[in-house]
Amino acid sequence: MDTYKNKVRVAAHRGNSKYYPENTILGFKEALKLNVDQLEIDLHMTKDGEIIMMHDHKVDRTTNGTGRVRDLTLAQLKELDAGSWKGEQFAGTKIPTFIEFLEMLKDYPEMTVNVELKDYPREDPEWARISADKSIALIEEYGIADRIWINCWSGELLEYIDEKYSHRYRLHGYFPY
Repeated sequence: MDTYKNKVRVAAHRGNSKYYPENTILGFKEALKLNVDQLEIDLHMTKDGEIIMMHDHKVDRTTNGTGRVRDLTLAQLKELDAGSWKGEQFAGTKIPTFIEFLEMLKDYPEMTVNVELKDYPREDPEWARISADKSIALIEEYGIADRIWINCWSGELLEYIDEKYSHRYRLHGYFPY
């Protein structure tokens, strides 16, 4: 996957987040209508161990709910409205699971993805590793490892992934973190 549509690789950050609710299937489908080379997504693990798409650690900014993603179950998260904050026309938009995103991505076999892991080891090292491993297991199950960059603000987590997965993944880190 070294061929791009643009001279500079263009990534749709959280989907077409300027005009649509971020990290939603609708936002990503709209981004895919644009001339982008890559989608950037954010992943968190729920209280019951599901991988969902959400940028913030709390649901407060982009839903009608409150609380940390890791303290809520998938069922609780699926009850939330993740669209109204962006506009009434998006009312009822749901927080997607990573699986729902991967199913959508099947229709776009050339699209690359920058996967930002949002569960950091500074708070709970075991939680962060489990979340990363579950995310990578889904990437491997869907056979898209060659289309992925794994991104994180934690160098510690990226080092864990690099070692555990034998340098198979392209990693994207932030200096000096």
